[in-house]
Amino acid sequence: MKHWAHGDAPHGRSSLTEHDAELLEQAYTEAIRLGFLGPREQDRLWERHLDDALGLALIRQPEPQERWADLGSGAGLPGLPLAVAYRATSFTMIDAHQRRLDWVAATVATLGLANVTVVHARLEDYGQGPGRQSFDVATARALGPLPVVAELGLPLLRTGGQLLIPRGRPEAGELDQATVACEQLGGRLDDVVPNPSSPIDRVGFVVIMAKIAATSPRFPRRSGVPARTPLGQQRTS
Repeated sequence: MKHWAHGDAPHGRSSLTEHDAELLEQAYTEAIRLGFLGPREQDRLWERHLDDALGLALIRQPEPQERWADLGSGAGLPGLPLAVAYRATSFTMIDAHQRRLDWVAATVATLGLANVTVVHARLEDYGQGPGRQSFDVATARALGPLPVVAELGLPLLRTGGQLLIPRGRPEAGELDQATVACEQLGGRLDDVVPNPSSPIDRVGFVVIMAKIAATSPRFPRRSGVPARTPLGQQRTS
């Protein structure tokens, strides 16, 4: 089965076969019907969701045998499109909402994916348990402010791993706070780059954090605390 011809598809979408692109579109049309994405998202499904997810691979391509984690995966974004395009890479979808995970698991079966694991857990617990220091890359699309994502994501990474956080352009104050949070977590805020697959008139960005040292066993803090009292607040207030 041939891939999209060069120039026929936007950037990251070229990593998909035409058949896989059709299956993904069908799956996310169903996700819209079920309410996992808003009813207006059908017309911008590729631009705002699927191309946006696949664009991460142009920043950090999933390699064979690597382990990627999708934090607060929801409807499997960005992890599920990446798992379809990079079947030699392992993807773990983690979310606290069972209904969404049930849909992801059913979609994984429909798509015939053997490289996806679904985990029902709160990230505060998962990061203090089986997931700690076990992933090469983590992504988090809608998990909260950057310091919260850092606290929930960096403990899951092996030293040398990366945390990729797609979002709109972050404000300077949030980046300052995230920098302080990373210092406490064995991480480093490396860069903020445009997503290569974002539309021209609504450019999305990806915040890149690196895991440079082991995270203290104090982190992540117990359930709910990272969101209530994000790291880095005191030094930036």
